[in-house]
Amino acid sequence: MIISKHEDKAFKILIDFTMHDFLKGIGIADDIVIPLPTELMTTNCINRRLDYCGLSSKYEIINVEFQSSLLTKEDEIFDYASSLFVKFKLPVKTFIISTVEDKCRKIEKWHHNDVFTIYVISLKDKDGLESLNSIKSKIRNKETFNGEDIVSLISIVFMKSPFSEKDLLFEVADLTNKARFEFDFIKDQVKSILLILGDKFIKSEEELEHFKGIIMMGSGHLSSILAREKENYRKEVREEFIEEGISKGIDIGFEKGDENRAISIAKWMLGRDMSVDDISEATGLSVEKINSLKK
Repeated sequence: MIISKHEDKAFKILIDFTMHDFLKGIGIADDIVIPLPTELMTTNCINRRLDYCGLSSKYEIINVEFQSSLLTKEDEIFDYASSLFVKFKLPVKTFIISTVEDKCRKIEKWHHNDVFTIYVISLKDKDGLESLNSIKSKIRNKETFNGEDIVSLISIVFMKSPFSEKDLLFEVADLTNKARFEFDFIKDQVKSILLILGDKFIKSEEELEHFKGIIMMGSGHLSSILAREKENYRKEVREEFIEEGISKGIDIGFEKGDENRAISIAKWMLGRDMSVDDISEATGLSVEKINSLKK
């Protein structure tokens, strides 16, 4: 994990909340069929926790890492890729989502006798004004925001723009209040992310309180959480709304209860000689169930 705590929280909530749309919205077209464990023992025998890892429909391992500083630890990222390749015996694609790099770029390198590629996706390389105008157009037309719209709305603060991050945050907060969402809890989810970003970019306590006041407009449930435990509100908002979102079917990457799909993937992983424990952790199937698939 190579990102400051503010962006880390915000992007982690986004990827939990609407994983497929988040990846698509920032330029990753790969279709993820199942999330994979983020705990990783590297080839250097060091325990690491990845920001995100999933299996694509093309049977490639997709690793996504978030970054709020210039990429200086390339070897560490290549070690992730090499370790994932050894663990799953599948091609690995690594994406760095950067809030500070000026341009998108591709880095290729030999690492542990294999060639791996890192794709750096720069949010600053995206046109913030274009995204802002697109969001405003949807609001004027009274369109309901989809997952990609939500990703764009929250990412605008990091995009190329003549405005400061603080000014963009106030603009986005106002647009969020005006936007139409399929469910109220989705709007509250977006606002919880904006609160996290507000702590990073708004330095004046007076302006921050004003910003929070805008965020709280029309969000009774969110306000009650803040009143109940002001110091720990970010953690509580994340847990309550992510749990609510998943219960309503927002887990787009792999729908709960889809046992047939899990069995199909488990059989394929068995064919790749992967361990039963790894397959169980990846698919959610029991060890007994996986062992029965060998017969």
